Amino acid sequence: MRLLSSLLSLALAWSTSASVVADNSYLYDWGVYGAYPRNHYKSFDSASPYPNVLNSDPRCDDGYLFIEPRGSSVAKPGPVILDKTGNLIWTEQKWGQAMDVKVQNYQGSDYITFWTGSDNGTFGSGNYLMIDSSYQIYKNFSAAGTLHGDLHEFRITKNGTALLTAYELKPTDLSALGVDGEGWIYDSLFQEVDIATGELLFQWRASDHLPVTESFSPIQNHGHDIKNAWDYMHINSVDKNDDGNYLISLRYGCMLLCISPTDGIVWRLGGKNNSFKDLTPGNAATNFAWQHHAMWHENSTMVSVFDNGAFDKLIHTAEFSRGLLISLDYHDMTANLVQDFVAPQRFLAPSQGSVQLLPDGNVLVGWGHTPAFTEFSASGEVLCDMHVGATRIASLGRSKNYRTFKYSWVGRPTTPPSVVMSSRENAVYVSWNGATEVERWVLEASDSNAEDAKFFQIGGATKEQFETKIHVPRDADDFLRVGAIDKQGNVLGYSVVLDKRSEEVAGSKTETILAGIICISFVLFLWRFRGAMRTSFYRITQGVFGTRYKKLPQS
Repeated sequence: MRLLSSLLSLALAWSTSASVVADNSYLYDWGVYGAYPRNHYKSFDSASPYPNVLNSDPRCDDGYLFIEPRGSSVAKPGPVILDKTGNLIWTEQKWGQAMDVKVQNYQGSDYITFWTGSDNGTFGSGNYLMIDSSYQIYKNFSAAGTLHGDLHEFRITKNGTALLTAYELKPTDLSALGVDGEGWIYDSLFQEVDIATGELLFQWRASDHLPVTESFSPIQNHGHDIKNAWDYMHINSVDKNDDGNYLISLRYGCMLLCISPTDGIVWRLGGKNNSFKDLTPGNAATNFAWQHHAMWHENSTMVSVFDNGAFDKLIHTAEFSRGLLISLDYHDMTANLVQDFVAPQRFLAPSQGSVQLLPDGNVLVGWGHTPAFTEFSASGEVLCDMHVGATRIASLGRSKNYRTFKYSWVGRPTTPPSVVMSSRENAVYVSWNGATEVERWVLEASDSNAEDAKFFQIGGATKEQFETKIHVPRDADDFLRVGAIDKQGNVLGYSVVLDKRSEEVAGSKTETILAGIICISFVLFLWRFRGAMRTSFYRITQGVFGTRYKKLPQS
């Protein structure tokens, strides 16, 4: 079965140059094309997600999708930007695994920010990168003091500070939970740090305020020693409002906390000591569990949160995960569910996930451990639904996506457009990783490769996908280049000059190699199951021709 899946994945990679997305494919979601299908290109060395588009609507926000595929089937993880139809805009794999990829403004400029580093399945240890519009590192940032930056959150405030999460080992009395002697926990912390100076402005840790008995996390065999510490609260998001109060999500406490930097915990939403009366039938505003990504809205009178509803594959409190919008009345201390958002396939994601309120009023929900995201209208109508991995086998964890966001973004890479030529096809293939402003391509030719050579336009094409194929006239001069043109007719950049007498598209060689691999794999498949196939063939011929053999009597 694994060999067959590999063969289909190779065939998919070989045949997706024309179509960069699947159209509501049933086979895709069952993993027939692999847990993480990919698009491959001729002019670009890296691969990108091959999405399965289940629903599309013109009412969806026009922003770019920022995702972070990872998992055992994602061989080369990294930040990814797609347009709303699933076409690649930009990806980069040199930084490795990226988490919490989003656009944030700092001192009047937009940056792509994300965490990169290593994780142990519970938390991360790494740095936060701020990438400018030319895709260069503007700032490499970490936690203050001796703490390591955690993967869950890096949020830039209006005041030029950063909110980030961190974890730290700490000896703790766990006798109330049956642990004799010295117990150990992974404490949940968050910091506010000045980005310009690295100065620590504020730090909070869960163990100073919350007893271990407020946790819902099964301690099982954890907590007995430093090598097997218990993650008792699991902080996974931080936000700050204009009043200076912080909103944090504690997954294993199944609660959100409002924290005053001077007065400590102001209130709890959810958990064992909930501060609010739930006005929604069934307590639907406060019965969320194992949640992620809590954010303030509407002058802090509303919060959004991703309700996982599941701790793992076995422990869950709901049938499916939800994105939630919850209104809060601080005078009467009441909570009311404004709207919930459920995936059409009713995914139950045991980890990760996000909820983003978009500028046009739509709501984007990322399904975390299930590699998919859905855009809803404010009333909960499904508008756009896209998968970037096989969702029916998501429980295997081979492909997942921590958070999903949509933003406007202008990318102007300093590298030139990438171009290769196929003499066999009389065509060039061109792409420009990260360039958002290209409207069309022009193909130019010259009879010289000198620095002062004059090039003349001989063809071109509109940019519709990440990679564009442009026909080369047979009588074209020997030296070719491709120019990128924006909507105003300005030249954004030129590719290197190709000599059509010596250039050969890498993709042609790649296709030959892939064809060889497929043929060899098929032969090995036949050889491996030759016995079973021989038996099946014999049975088929018996059924078709009715041939029967009898033993001859011995003389």
